[in-house]
Amino acid sequence: MSHRDDRTMDFNCIDFRREKLADPRRLSEAAEEHLIACPACQAFSRRINAGERMLQQTVAIDVPDGLAERILVGGRARTGSPFKLWALAASMLLSVGLGVQYWHAAPDREHVALAVEHVMHEPEALMSTRLIEPQRVAQVLESFGAEVKVPLTAVRYVKLCPVPGGTGWHIVFDTPNGPATVLLMPRKDSRVRTLTTQYRGMGVHVEAGGQGVVAVVARDPARARDAAGLLHHHVSWTPVTARLAQPEPPRT
Repeated sequence: MSHRDDRTMDFNCIDFRREKLADPRRLSEAAEEHLIACPACQAFSRRINAGERMLQQTVAIDVPDGLAERILVGGRARTGSPFKLWALAASMLLSVGLGVQYWHAAPDREHVALAVEHVMHEPEALMSTRLIEPQRVAQVLESFGAEVKVPLTAVRYVKLCPVPGGTGWHIVFDTPNGPATVLLMPRKDSRVRTLTTQYRGMGVHVEAGGQGVVAVVARDPARARDAAGLLHHHVSWTPVTARLAQPEPPRT
């Protein structure tokens, strides 16, 4: 048995949680392999990732310059209490933050945010140049519930990743307009509205398909929509509801 296999077998939940807390965005190969096989650590990882996303969203809120000062100046004519003035300013700034949080809480846009943040957390995926065998790509797509009509031959990154709901697939493939990322995220139902939008400077197309949600991320919404169309040329998705309704084949 190789040294790598020995380390993987010795890697336990305590090791994983210590490594995840030390650097939530970077995991060793042993940690990633442990994560794929351990539901408890998958749940722990989701909680840590959710906390990281909330922190980033809070820090990233853009508040106009001088907003608090303008609120205070405007409020002096209505009240002479410093406490009331600062409470007013705080409530206005909190409203800005809640608006951002509401955007993330919207049912369809939740997947938009998750897809973009996942891509931003793994920039090395877009830099990969090694082409993946079409047969391997087809196996991955079929495992998520796709029917491969035309093999994808320009795929240069395929990785199983932790996502809300379990584990999903992170795929990067080339298009005439540059690289595009496909995220296959499991979901128990298919109540996902087809949506093409922009988030944090990137284009995202989200739709239901296979075992859950298919998200395509590119440089802008037009490229994301075109990449999704190209993917449909190669792959036919069986909706979750249709798949669940199919009777099981008879056992022999």
